Formats: sequence, C-alpha cells, structure tokens
Amino acid sequence: MSGDIIFFKNAKIVNVFTKEVLKGSFGIKNEKFIFIDYSPEQLTFSDFVSQYSDAQVFDLNEAYITPTFIDGHIHIESSHLVPSEFEKFALRSGVTKVVIDPHEIANVCGIEGVKFMLSDARVLEVYVMVPSCVPASPFETAGAEIGAKEIEELFSFGERILGLAEVMNFPGVVNEDPEVIAKIEVAKKAKKLIDGHAPLLRGKGLNKYIFEGIMSDHECVEGEEALEKLRLGMWVMVREGTASKNIYLLETLKRVGDLRKVMLVSDDVSPLELEEYMLKILRKAVKYVDPVTAIQMVTINPASYFGLETGIKPGAKADFLIFKNLDNFELKEVWIKGKPLSFWEKEFFKNSSKTSKIFTSSLKVSLKNIESFLIEGFDNGKKTGKVRVIKPIPDSLITEEVILEIKEARELLQKGELSRIYVIERHRGTERIGKGFILGVLKDGAVASSYAHDSHNIVAVGKNIEDTVIAVNELIKTGGGFVAVKEGRVLSKVPLEIAGIMTRDAEALKKNLKDFYQKVRELTPLKDLLLSMSFFSLSVIPELKLTDKGLVKNFEIVPLIEK
Repeated sequence: MSGDIIFFKNAKIVNVFTKEVLKGSFGIKNEKFIFIDYSPEQLTFSDFVSQYSDAQVFDLNEAYITPTFIDGHIHIESSHLVPSEFEKFALRSGVTKVVIDPHEIANVCGIEGVKFMLSDARVLEVYVMVPSCVPASPFETAGAEIGAKEIEELFSFGERILGLAEVMNFPGVVNEDPEVIAKIEVAKKAKKLIDGHAPLLRGKGLNKYIFEGIMSDHECVEGEEALEKLRLGMWVMVREGTASKNIYLLETLKRVGDLRKVMLVSDDVSPLELEEYMLKILRKAVKYVDPVTAIQMVTINPASYFGLETGIKPGAKADFLIFKNLDNFELKEVWIKGKPLSFWEKEFFKNSSKTSKIFTSSLKVSLKNIESFLIEGFDNGKKTGKVRVIKPIPDSLITEEVILEIKEARELLQKGELSRIYVIERHRGTERIGKGFILGVLKDGAVASSYAHDSHNIVAVGKNIEDTVIAVNELIKTGGGFVAVKEGRVLSKVPLEIAGIMTRDAEALKKNLKDFYQKVRELTPLKDLLLSMSFFSLSVIPELKLTDKGLVKNFEIVPLIEK
C-alpha cells in the first residue's frame, strides 16, 4: 500500500502558512504530498490524473482540510496511560505530534523512565523536552535526580529530544542558583530550546528570567501577564487542560496584531476527558479568535517554535484532517502518512502495550496506624494558637493561605468544611509524612493517591483519621493508584501498576475511574477530586502546598501550627 497514489479534489484547504482557506486539490504518493493545486483551472491536478490514470480519486465535496495537530506541551502521565495507549485517543483527536515533559515518570524512575516514554508509542510522534526539575524543588523527596550531567546525557538520545523542559524553579533562575543555571547552560551549549514555568512572574524578575535563556511559558494566569511575556519575546502557551483552564487569556492576547508566538496546549488531561481533547480546546478557542487562527495555534505556531514539520505542502508527510466544518470542528477523518487512521488501528492497535516490568510499581513505605497521622499541637487538646490552611482556587493550580484559630479549625473539621491532608514519602523508605489541613475538598470519608505532582509521593485527604489510615494502607497493598474509603469500608480503587502512575489498559482504567468518581460524588464538591489532589503537593506553584517535608509557602518551609 506504500506505493499507492491517491488524489483528492474539491477541497477547502486551510493554508496555515498564509492564513487562508483556499479551494483546491492535492495528491499523495509514498506517504507524502506530491502536489497541491490552488489554481482555478486545476491544471496540475489534471496533469497528475492523466499521468496516473489508475490512481484513486476522492471527491471531498468542499470538506475542510487541515494539517494534523501538534500538542506543544503535555504530560502523558496525567492520562494515567502509557504512550502506546494514550496515542489512540490523541490520534482520534487529530493530534499526531506531542511534545512531552516526562518529569512525572522521571521523578519516579529517572532516565529509564524518560527512555520508555520516548519509545513506547507506535504511530504518534513523541518529542521530549528533558525534565529540568527532578526533583522539582529541595522541599520534597523524589525517586530520582536528574542534574546537569544527566540532562547532557539525555540530549544525546536523538533528534526527538528538543530541549530543556519547563524550568519551574524560576526563583532559582532569577537569583542565579548555580545548580539551576548549570542545567540551562547545558541546554544553551547543545543549542536546545528552554521551556519556562513562571506563574505571575512579571517586571524585573521576568526580564531576568528571559535574559537567562527561557523561551516560553505555559503558566500565565492573568491576561496582562501573558501580554507582557509575549511582548518581551516569549512564546506563550495558552493552556486548557483538565485542572487548569486558561483559554480566557486569548481575550487579552487577541488585542495584538500578531499571534504567531501563541500556542494552544493541554498540559494535563484526565483519562475521562481524552476523547476529542484537542478538538474541545479548539471549540473553546474560536469564542475568542477565528478558526484559522486557532488552527495555526496547534500547527504552524508550535511547529515554528519546536522546528517540526507541518502544513499541506509538496514533500511533507501526508498527515491531514478532513472536517465537515470549522464552526464546531466536526472531524470526519484522520490521515497519517497517506493512510486513514483505520489502517493504523488495524496494523498496530490489536495488542496491548508490552511495557517493561521494570516499571511495575513498588511503594517503599510501611503500613500506617492512627498514631502516624496525629498532628502535634492540634490533636493533643491544645486550645490556643493558629493553624495554616490550604485553600484551593477553582480551575487553577494556585492555592491561597488561610490562617485559622485552632478552635475554629476544629469546628470546620466537624462541619465537613475542612479536611486533613497528608503527603507520605514513598520512594526511599524514609517514612516521612507531611501533615496539614485543606478547605473545601472532602465532606466525608478519605481518598489516597500515588499520583501527586511532582514527586508522586502518596497524597491523602480525609475527613477523619480512621478512614485515612484505611485508604493509605489499601493503596500501599495495591501497589499504587487511587483508593476511596467511607465509614471504614473501601468504596472503590483504581490500580496503576506502572510506576504507581500509569496503566496499560485504557478500557479497564476508564471503567474503574467511572466507578470511582460515582462512588466519591457524595464525598466531595470538586469536579475532579483526583486531578485536584495531584497538585496539592506541587511545591513550585504559589501560594501554599504540602510535601513530605511539610508545608511550603512560596519556596520556603513554614510551620503548620503557630502560637
């Protein structure tokens, strides 16, 4: 089939190079476009048809043709699927190239985890930005470390290694921390890209961040912040994932006349939202910009930044999408290397992934008891003093700090408005436990998870200690995943056998997750409890987070209880 020649006529081709929609025809041979004809007379099309009289000719009846999409920043691990399972959903969403930061599995398995993520997919083109923050900060314990030496080693792994992933320790960059700067210098020496991660950084600090070599940012929260970064030459990735939804930034960004340095990315996508995930992002984007501009943000814009191929042009790989219309991005067909997606599904997706056993989860932590989770200064009857509390912000990774009197905190705990939160080190057998309180997460029961950014220690939230102990112990026995408990009984659990963060079986995962969310619906007011929980330990995001080492406020360990 590789030698087949196919012609397509009566198409409306979205030209991402010129921002036009043009009537035309095109042909493919040996997995590549051999011609594109935009002329009214269609002379090139006629010449090729006469030259290859036995070729197939498809009449597209004025359907829209676009290049396939590029997701310029995603953590595949957030889908809890290995790449060879994740790609099935990405391809059906029109995505044929992803640029990943595999720092989730790198925090658990190190360099071997990065190698696995690079090689496991079969059709999807996976490009890697080498994790820059493993561990993400000195305020947490990870399962591995990737320093300047390891980054240099990973840069030698081939052309699909594009650069240095999101430099989350932006204070370290601004203050010229030697370890952080050394990693950046390795990337500069190798002439690699350097992605940023700097929420709310502006003014002098932002100028210093860019001066040191950071080229992009996907963490913008405010419109004026995004505009400032764009004006200072950064590439701005507008994120619209499951946990963080920043598509509204386009309202401000569209004020400028040139959006070539703006991309649409997902960052993190829940397994239950994978179907048509990129199409959903585009449908939201067209509320702010026209459809062709939105398409450029997932084709030519990321391609220009990352140095990747895209576009409907002679000599390019025949990767294209057929849409009925661009009003709601109703996708009819996906073509990859000159063949419909159905061909690739039959060719590659018959069998499940053969993931190496090296990634089978092993939680190096002992079973817990009630005493393990008691909080000194709170559970010993003390009546005076104040307690720091984490307050999540809806649809954001950022949290706020709330200071409560101990008496008030106890009352809110009884009412179900306040929950306990714990982070338990699971990589090195230290048995260390960070302890805290959090608002508005659980009304009853307890939930434990081994997927917690960035170090993926065990995070548990609970209305009471008894249920929390059961949830954590069941998670340890399972070897990783998610566990929900109420009134001493396990309601549901989701096993994640690959490094405690992923699985090989998409169908089983979706079934288990649907059961899990149905069972915890009465326990929480949050739309996606698990994804929200995964960010409560992300110490590089303001304002107050919890790690195995304790509460972290803006890159500083702070006490839970104060006099």
